[in-house]
Amino acid sequence: MRLSRLVSALTAIVAIALGAAALDLPTKNLNGTKYYYYKVKQKETVYGISKKLGLTREEIISHNPAADDGVKKGMILYFPYDLYCEDIAVMEDEVIIATPADTMSSVVIGVMADSVPAERPSIAVMLPFGLDNANPTRENRLALDFYKGFLLAADTLAARSGMLDIYAIDVDVDSAQLSEVMKYETLTKASVIVAPNNQKIYSMLAGLALANGNYVLNNFIVADSLYQINPQVLQANIPHLDMYRLAADAFEAEYADFTPLVLRSKTGRNEKEPFVSYLIDRCRARGIEPVVMEYESNLVSADVERLDVSAGRKYVVVPSSGTLAEFNKFAYVIKALRDRLIAASGVDDSGSELPGARVEVFGYPDWTAFRGDALDLLHKLDAMVYSRFFDNFNSFESRSLNEAFRRCYGTPVIESIPSQAFLGYDTGCFLIRNLTANGDVFDPLSPRSYTGVQSTFDFDKSGAGYSNSALYIIKYNADGTVSARVI
Repeated sequence: MRLSRLVSALTAIVAIALGAAALDLPTKNLNGTKYYYYKVKQKETVYGISKKLGLTREEIISHNPAADDGVKKGMILYFPYDLYCEDIAVMEDEVIIATPADTMSSVVIGVMADSVPAERPSIAVMLPFGLDNANPTRENRLALDFYKGFLLAADTLAARSGMLDIYAIDVDVDSAQLSEVMKYETLTKASVIVAPNNQKIYSMLAGLALANGNYVLNNFIVADSLYQINPQVLQANIPHLDMYRLAADAFEAEYADFTPLVLRSKTGRNEKEPFVSYLIDRCRARGIEPVVMEYESNLVSADVERLDVSAGRKYVVVPSSGTLAEFNKFAYVIKALRDRLIAASGVDDSGSELPGARVEVFGYPDWTAFRGDALDLLHKLDAMVYSRFFDNFNSFESRSLNEAFRRCYGTPVIESIPSQAFLGYDTGCFLIRNLTANGDVFDPLSPRSYTGVQSTFDFDKSGAGYSNSALYIIKYNADGTVSARVI
């Protein structure tokens, strides 16, 4: 039996009492009472602190009334230790593995996982955990990371009132076992089902949700349109056409007086051509004709020498590929051109800056995975990209979540783009917050927006169902910092 291994691997939380959670803060005794305390940093706000601590604004103010008028650097916020100390039970005695058939083992984690408690909200996470695999695949390990992050979200939000069941269902099983799983009351009664990256299973779950009136959240299949015809489906990835529209809106706002310089490789992939063509049409509709430059295996200095770089000219480079290999074929030449133009701008005899030519770069979600020299080049090029997700690895939130993950599970987050542990955490926070805000009933539009550590959920009614409308615009600044905003 694999129960002990599974409980150890997941620190399985089955029925989560949302009653109190430990704050990762220092403590002190005041007049015989123990408190957690937090010292406000420069430019912090009550809202920002609530995000860091996993508390609501109202909770912060209830214990610190002076914060209702705002906070300032050095202010100390106190939280009663007894109210927020660790109070989550890992109910190993009640964790069972449901076995609807003798051949089926390690499929469902839960308290009577083929049925659910009456009138209690629940979430079913269906992923390929590979619990019966002697040698788990990377997909299996990433699925476990997602679920671990999901459980950390439940831990973070445990100060909220109510009771919530979370079930983890392994879909890395044979077809006969999967057919049995699909009969579970767990799925028909779950408020929300988190679907796997498997089109067949996802479609089956969407059909079940349509029949039962619950919801299916699609986090993993990007190019899917079931949300357009099924009112119970939530597409967590912004659809391509909406993404193109918002990315082009940001492009026009940032580079209103720039001439687009489109780079196409005659021998490269050019896989971003659909977006480039859309962007060119948008530019022409505004009366701007892009400069299109084609090059052989690599862009060379001679290719850019024909550009008009007279005073005041501005170019924004738009490549037709987002791959690292193609980026390296043009980035160094554009960097040299940019450096030359900056050096030539200078100042006049009065010390006023001369209006030199400028070159910047606009790119793609793929670039968020760049590291080393490529990342350094993004900063030196003042690059701006659009992406469905964003993780500022050096942020307080990111570092805190990484540390909490390591402390809880004894292993680091598996490196992936996007991080599956962070995606699980953000998904858990979004779903649990929504359920508790609506009296244990899930409502995709209320509250409609949640910005997490890596992902933002902002659902709109789209066709019959719902799709995420959030897109990150990320700027790699020349000073080495990274900034992002959601549009």
